[in-house]
Amino acid sequence: MAEALWTGVAQAYARSFAGLCAGTIPALLDGLPRGARLLDVGCGTGALVGAARQAGHDAVGVEPDLEMAGLAAAALGREHVLVGGLPELPMADDGYEVVTAAFVLNHVEDPRAGARELARVAAPGAVVRATIWGATPPPQAVMWGGLLDAAGARRVASPRLAPERDFERSADGLAGILAEAGLTVTAAGARSWTWRVAADDLWCGLTTVGNFGVAWRAQPEAVRARLRSAYDALGPHHAFDVECVLVEARLPRS
Repeated sequence: MAEALWTGVAQAYARSFAGLCAGTIPALLDGLPRGARLLDVGCGTGALVGAARQAGHDAVGVEPDLEMAGLAAAALGREHVLVGGLPELPMADDGYEVVTAAFVLNHVEDPRAGARELARVAAPGAVVRATIWGATPPPQAVMWGGLLDAAGARRVASPRLAPERDFERSADGLAGILAEAGLTVTAAGARSWTWRVAADDLWCGLTTVGNFGVAWRAQPEAVRARLRSAYDALGPHHAFDVECVLVEARLPRS
């Protein structure tokens, strides 16, 4: 269910929300030991892997979507991108000194199984860093919701995990599932930044990617026309003050 929202949207994601998610890259790489073996799980377009390699790390990415993996491989080289996803990564146990998962555990079918897999591929003493979107709707979603309402759009229920598989979308919630996976949480909090995006690029994502795309595809042509007109009236550029949850943990050495 959750992964299906991200199939066949690679080009639109690269043009739009990839820039949003890139805002966490400095925090995910900050303070790591130079030359660390790093695995980025759900690497998307490969931006974090590229930044990690530029910083001197021996970094590779793994991505379940073939189209997205192709974009990453084109940027990084095929030897630096593997195809695979949670909860069964194509890696041996204990292989990486750093494991990152940016906006991945909130998009998989079984977040706890995903967290256990992050721990499995981490070497003893490794740093594991993960981000998710919190429960509060981000400003771009609030803007989109207002446009939908103003245009008289049909609201569509977003796909949700079964309650027994879901977790609280907060620092405590993310820290909790990482701790359940056997990791020792060392920091849990929020990361804030300003996302600046051209209106045409954001529109590409709003009408294609994730729950945004689900809402767009559910509308008749007349509503779509009203949505586009109202959106265009907002101007050619957008700036959103956004915030995500960021948790760091370590795999015990014993």
